[in-house]
Amino acid sequence: MKNNSQWVFAVWLLILSFGVSGCGSKHDEGDGHDHGNKSTESKKAIEEHADHGGKNASASYQEGKGISLPEETQKSLGLELVEVGERELAPALSLTAQIYRASSENSRAHGKERSGNAYASALISRELAEKLAPGKKVYFTTKGKNDSSHDGTIWKIDSVQMAVLGKVEVLLELPDPNHSLAVGDFVEARVPLGDNRKTLAIPRTGLLETSTGTYAFVQNGDYLLRTQVKIGLQTSDAVEITEGLYEGDTVVASPVEALYLIELRATKGGGHCH
Repeated sequence: MKNNSQWVFAVWLLILSFGVSGCGSKHDEGDGHDHGNKSTESKKAIEEHADHGGKNASASYQEGKGISLPEETQKSLGLELVEVGERELAPALSLTAQIYRASSENSRAHGKERSGNAYASALISRELAEKLAPGKKVYFTTKGKNDSSHDGTIWKIDSVQMAVLGKVEVLLELPDPNHSLAVGDFVEARVPLGDNRKTLAIPRTGLLETSTGTYAFVQNGDYLLRTQVKIGLQTSDAVEITEGLYEGDTVVASPVEALYLIELRATKGGGHCH
């Protein structure tokens, strides 16, 4: 995989090529991709496209079909393709919480906070909060640090903020005997919600989240078509797909952000017929 500076440079080189690339007939955004071809040949269509135009062929974009990349650009971007299939996922809720009380502070009789524990706060939707309960175990790591996972618990669930912010406040109690968590630090917490189960999923890196929705880039013949999806369970490395993809589809695992920049430039920045 190339580092960020390398693929950003590759993206801008590719963007320049759109000035001379063609475009096909116009289609409404959101047109589906063809699910009929699930063969091995379909999985390799992106690589085989290089044979059609040669390594020096320019990239192209067609509405309703997607982006087509020459072999050289695929390598520059570090393009990775994966097949959509069933994976075993552990239902869990991920939270980002901020420390508001350090473990070095004395115990408080009134609030019942205990010395030796740090306390953190996170705001989540009411729907998510309904899946949680005080005393439920959480696993947390300090954001920005390469530390191992530690155990904690949900201390309180407070709905007071609901009227003002439209969110429920979840308070976490995190054992911290070494006083490593300071007020203002952020932790990433994971709350298990049930037993593992098999479900249709893709790598988390293959999910593109934008202001208009959640998408995956799906192989559509010789093209990569941005396709809207609905998601369910999420883990640190995978996400459940509940709508928009089928088992056997081939999607881009990385780098979806780079492909999105290319598409935006083609459709909104000129160099493309509308």
